Amino acid sequence: MHIDAIYAWIVTIDPTTTSTDFTGQSEQNSADIDFYDALLNKAKRKKLPSPSMSSPSKRQRLEDSDPFVDCDATPRRPVTSAPDSILSNSAPSFDIPGSTAHSTAPTSVFTEILASRPHFANQQSRQPRSPSPSKQYKKRNDLLRLDYPVRFTPEKNLRAALPSDAHDLYDALVTAEYCEAILPAALKDVPGLELPDTRPYMWQQADKTTDNRTNISIVDKNSRFQEIIERSNESSKLRRSEAAWNSHVHWHILSQLAETSSVRVEDITSARIVPRFRPCFTASDDFPDETGSSSTGSYSTNSNTSASRVNTAKSVHKMVDFALVLEPDQDLAAIIERLTKFPHDATVNQTAYFPLKNRPAPVFIETKTAAGNGETADVQLGIWIAAWHGSMRSLMKRGGMVERIITVPLIQVTEGRWTVMFAVDAGSEIQIAYRDFKIGSSDGPIGMYQLQAALLAITKWMEGAYKTWITRVVSRALAQPQVSQEKS
Repeated sequence: MHIDAIYAWIVTIDPTTTSTDFTGQSEQNSADIDFYDALLNKAKRKKLPSPSMSSPSKRQRLEDSDPFVDCDATPRRPVTSAPDSILSNSAPSFDIPGSTAHSTAPTSVFTEILASRPHFANQQSRQPRSPSPSKQYKKRNDLLRLDYPVRFTPEKNLRAALPSDAHDLYDALVTAEYCEAILPAALKDVPGLELPDTRPYMWQQADKTTDNRTNISIVDKNSRFQEIIERSNESSKLRRSEAAWNSHVHWHILSQLAETSSVRVEDITSARIVPRFRPCFTASDDFPDETGSSSTGSYSTNSNTSASRVNTAKSVHKMVDFALVLEPDQDLAAIIERLTKFPHDATVNQTAYFPLKNRPAPVFIETKTAAGNGETADVQLGIWIAAWHGSMRSLMKRGGMVERIITVPLIQVTEGRWTVMFAVDAGSEIQIAYRDFKIGSSDGPIGMYQLQAALLAITKWMEGAYKTWITRVVSRALAQPQVSQEKS
C-alpha cells in the first residue's frame, strides 16, 4: 500500500481518545495509542508532502459520542426501495452499519464527492429519428405524388384497357383463370389418384405420342404438387410469417413452375433501387424548401423547373420479394455486358443487385400473409415498377427511342392465392390496371395446375415478345457513339 494512503488512514484515528475501549482492556488500548503515535511520527519523517503538492484529503474523525462505530467494518450501501430510480438518484450516504443511532459526524470530503455523483452517467436524451421516406407512404394515393405518378385503375373490361402488346398474354392468362385444359390427360389413368371438383373442360386432350417416361414425369410432378399443398395449408394453419411462406411454399412453386432454360427465379428481398432511378415524392406542403437545383430520380431538374417539384423532392425505396429474370442468349448477353460495364452501378434493370445487373427482369412478385396490408403491398409494387420504368426510359432515351414501354405483368400473392395486374405506360403516368384476376392457388390440386398454366404463359411471353423488345432497346442504346449513364 502507498505510504500516502497509510498516512491518510492514520490521521483519521484520534490517538488521544482514551474514553472508549474497543477491546475491553485498558492496557491494550494504551499500547495501541503508543503504537499509533510511533507509526504516525515515522510516516511523517519518511515522506512529508512538498510545498507544491497538497496532502491527501482527510476523512474527518468521528465524534467520541458514538462508541459503537467499528472503524474497520466495510461500508455497505443500504437497499433502496425504488430500484427503478437507480439512474436518476444520487448515491446513498455511507452510514456505517452497526450503529444504534444515526451518527451526527460530518461526512468526509470523499463521501461528499461520491454522494454527489449519480450511479451511472446521465443518458443523453435522443431526438426521435424522422421516419424513412419509404415508410411514410403506405397508400395508393401517395403514389400519385410521385414525380412520375403511379395510378391503380380498376377495370371491368381489363383486356380493352390494355395496349395491344399485352393481349396475347392476357388471353393465355384468362384461359388459366378459367382452368381450361390445365390437367394432363395422363393423370386419368393413375390408380388411386383423386382430383376433386374436376370438369371435362379442365382435361387436356390425350396425346398418343406421349411415352411412358413422360407419363412418369407427370405423376412425379403431381406428387411434388401434393407436398407443396401440404406445406401451404400447414403454413396457413400455423400463421407463418411472410418470410416463412416464401421459403416453405412460394420459392418451391416458382422454381418448379416458372423456371425454363432461359427463365430463372430470383429472391430479390436484398435488392436496392439504384439512387438515380428511385422515384421521388414531390409535395410542397410536406417538405421544407431548399435552394438550388436538384435531381429527382432519373430526371435532372434545373432552375426552370417549378420550385414545388425541385425543392421538395424526396426519394423513396421499396423492395419486393421475387423476380422472373431472362437468361440472355450469347448475343444479348454480350450487348448487355458492354452496356453495363461502366459505371459501377450500371444495370439493365433498376437495381445493381448482381443477379439482376446483366439479366433483364420484367416480372416482379410481391407476397404477403392474410394479416398483411394489401395496400402496402400495392405501394411496394408501384414504387418498384416506377423505378423499372425510369431505367427503361433512360435506356430508350439514350437510343433515341420515342415509344411506349412494353406492358408487363405484376403478381401479388396473398398466402396461397395468386393474382395478376398489368403495368401500362400511359405517357404522363404509369397505370396499373387490375381486376380480381386469380391465376392459381397452392391450397389444392386444381389451383396448382391452374398456376402451372399461368406461369407457363408468362415464361413464354418473356422468351418471346419481351425478349424481342428488350433486345431492340439495349441494341439501340449501345449503338450510340457515347455510352454513359445519365448523371443524377
